[in-house]
Formats: sequence, C-alpha cells, structure tokens
Amino acid sequence: MRDLLRSGALILLGCLAAVGCARDCDRSGLTTPGETRCRVDSWPDREVVVYTPAGWDGETPLPLVIARHGHSGTGAGFNRSTCEDGERGTANCMDTVADDEGFAVAYPDGTGTFLGFSRSWNAGGGEGGFRCVGDPACADGVDDVAYDDDLFELLSTLLPIDPTRVYATGMSNGAAMSHRLACERPERYAAIVTVAGANEATASPGCTPDMPTPVLHIHGSADPCWGYDGAVGEVCSGKGDGDFVGVDASMAAWAAINGCTGDPTVAALPDAADDGLTSALSPWPGCAADTELLRVDGGGHTWPGGWQYLAEDTIGPVTTDFSASREAWAFMAAHTRPAD
Repeated sequence: MRDLLRSGALILLGCLAAVGCARDCDRSGLTTPGETRCRVDSWPDREVVVYTPAGWDGETPLPLVIARHGHSGTGAGFNRSTCEDGERGTANCMDTVADDEGFAVAYPDGTGTFLGFSRSWNAGGGEGGFRCVGDPACADGVDDVAYDDDLFELLSTLLPIDPTRVYATGMSNGAAMSHRLACERPERYAAIVTVAGANEATASPGCTPDMPTPVLHIHGSADPCWGYDGAVGEVCSGKGDGDFVGVDASMAAWAAINGCTGDPTVAALPDAADDGLTSALSPWPGCAADTELLRVDGGGHTWPGGWQYLAEDTIGPVTTDFSASREAWAFMAAHTRPAD
C-alpha cells in the first residue's frame, strides 16, 4: 500500500505537473504574468515555481502565498493537486484564484531523496510519542526554517512583495510545515491556511510565537493518512515511529496561543454538491487572531474542490461542496501584518 501511494504521488504530483515553459529566474522574468522556475543559491537541489497573476502590471506590490506540497510531492505539482480532476486552468486551481484575486504564489520543493524523489519538509515532532514529519527531511535534520528565510529573501529580490500580506498554505506535510513557520516566523506570515496536516511543532521543537497568527485549518474526519485523532493511517505509515498531533490538540494549542476565551461555535456549510459529504466551520470566540476549523465530515486526505489524485479506497473522497483554494484566499485576504 505504501508503495502504491509513493508511486502514485510521485507520478501525479510530480513529473506530470511540470508543464509549461519556465523563464529565467531573475527580475526581468517576473515582470509579466505566468510561471517562472528558480532555485535558492544555497539550496541548489530544490526548485521553486513562482506564479504571477494575469493582468499584473509588473510593478504594483503583490500579496504572496507560499504553498507547500505534501510528502512525496513537488512544488511544480502542488497547483495541480488543487484543481478539479487535476486539470490546470480550472476554477479551483490555486493559480486560477491567483489570477482572479491578484496575488503571487510560490511553490517550493522540499528535500528529496536520490534523484529528487519523495520530497518532504522537516515540520517538527519526534518527541513524546509523536513522529517527526517527515522523512527524509527529518532524518537528515534539514533546517527548513532557515530554508524559508533564504527563500523569502530570494522572492523579495525578484518580486515587489507587499510585506504586510504574506501567507502560508499547504497540504499534509506541507500543512505541518506551515504550522511550524507560524510558530517560528510569526512576524512574516499574516495568516496560514492548512489542509490535512496539523501542528506537529507543538510536540517539538515547541510552538511559542511572540505574537498571535490567524489560522484556518481544514481536515477530513475520515482522513486515512493523517487521522483526525492523530492516528497514522496505513497509507502514510512509512518511516518513523509515533503518532501525528491530532486536529483537536492542534486547534487547542492555537486557541491558547491566540488568546481565545471560549469554546468554538459550529455552523454547517451549504451542502452544495451531491457528494455524500458535509462540512462545518467552527470559529473560536474572543481571539486576538481568528482561529477556525473547517471539518469535512467523511472527507479524506484530499484538497476540497481539488483532485482525486488516488482512488477513494486509498486516500478517501474529495468534497466538492467548497474550494479549499478559494476559502484559503478569502481567509488570508482578511488579514494583514502591521508594517514595520
């Protein structure tokens, strides 16, 4: 089963997604809308795909979303995983939302094994019965917070980024990495939106930011990989020992960090599609920064509104009641960091 997941993810989220022409990675290559591929000098084995939106004039400062792939994915493949049927250019793709709303997206690569396969992020964990997420980045002790520093420095030289409107998103291992960065670089990220991966950094190295961060977390109740309760499903058992941090524990940690003062309310989302799934949004009250959980009842290890990249009996179903890409941007767009 693990071999099936690995081979499927490598094909579907990797090579097949690397389409289109890449322009040179310099300022001139980013003055018109479209896709450019770059490498951070100090991390030459890791590509980052940078997408600038249609209609951009090449000069106006842009909001920036840094979007991190899941385990065994690639930066080039992440956008495709957000698209209905994996078809680029369709309505729910992150790039399409970027075109509609006028923001830039960076899709960086995690650390890969030989030939660049099985890419991952060192998103924390590894103590107190929790596993480190994920290998090979954890096994190699990769400092992905330092990588984020170097990546942001590069992007800041290439693009006129609005520093008050920088956001992080990701799925699974990439979601967990976004949580870790909100813990360790809260001054950089105005908000994070995470899908199918909780805050492993609460286990180690710890999550003690000196400011609150708006958080929207989206998770399927029947996720067969990152179990809602933190159990490691068979399709994601792989290397390492221990459990994942569960959704309730992760959200309780963020509610404490963000100074929330009560229990969340629960509001059902419209059941817009006949997909057998329902969803509910739970915001916490009295928070210094918005803290929200969007639970997909019966949902799998998938991006809502996105691609059923493997069979339902392997990863669970995708809900089509809403688009995680559009919900993510709506949440992000409501938040800014104060200017220095």
